Amino acid sequence: MKEPIFRDAEIQRKFDEDGFVKIPLLSEQEVDALAQLRIEYFPDNGSAFFSSSYLDDYDLKMEISNKISETISASLAKQCVNYRLIGAAYLIKGIGKRSEMPMHQDWTIVDEQEFYAANVWIPLTDTNEENGTLELMKGSHKWNEALRAPTLPMSFAGLEGKIKPKLTVVPAKKGEVIILNQATIHYSKPNLTDEIRPAITTGMISQKAPLKFHYWDKERSQIEEFAQEDDFLFRFENFMEAIYKRPLMGTSKQFFDYSIPRWNEQDLDRLTNTRVNKPSFFQRIFGKS
Repeated sequence: MKEPIFRDAEIQRKFDEDGFVKIPLLSEQEVDALAQLRIEYFPDNGSAFFSSSYLDDYDLKMEISNKISETISASLAKQCVNYRLIGAAYLIKGIGKRSEMPMHQDWTIVDEQEFYAANVWIPLTDTNEENGTLELMKGSHKWNEALRAPTLPMSFAGLEGKIKPKLTVVPAKKGEVIILNQATIHYSKPNLTDEIRPAITTGMISQKAPLKFHYWDKERSQIEEFAQEDDFLFRFENFMEAIYKRPLMGTSKQFFDYSIPRWNEQDLDRLTNTRVNKPSFFQRIFGKS
């Protein structure tokens, strides 16, 4: 049985059931400190989505991560237990249609049968649908045990349009935290306001969890599994290209066969407990097909 990561048993139960929770976390002073730090590092507004983890400068990424972690650690420790933080970063949703975050699940980085891997997401401004708050698929962390990696397709690829209406929109006040299981399907609309939507994030994994990363070796048609250190997320240079290549960091532990799962509409219907081609009111009354 996994060790809990929340001190409150009811919050833990909700997290396990829904795949995410929202709770108050930071003081106004802590939010202001993080907002000021963001301005010092990233003063310009943009039109796309940006993460400080995309930077090429390892030392700068670690400096930012350490400052974020130092600011939130005391408040987080009041709510959570049996965890360690990895890879804290700023997430800045720019202004306009290019700021949309595609629907996705985060990578498999621990043995999820034994340990937790979650994302801690804290907005530095109030969020809503207009500026692109998080939208999550309740319970989707339990749908299957597929591996998730940059070189592997999402199980739900092609079904995003069917999933979007089922997502739960989660508005949040600045300083509140949404903690989501990394297997939970999530998405955010583009920011259609005149102001950027800054947030911070950090990975939160079970204290005893070894880290791993998976790479799909096309030539061998096998998965290669790498053991990784806690800073591995910052070891990618030219992040958006490097994540699709065989990693240069970590220790190769094994190759294994893997069949990539793909869902169809019937699978999605089964998982979301709805009916495909549900008969209309008149079909139900008159029995016509």
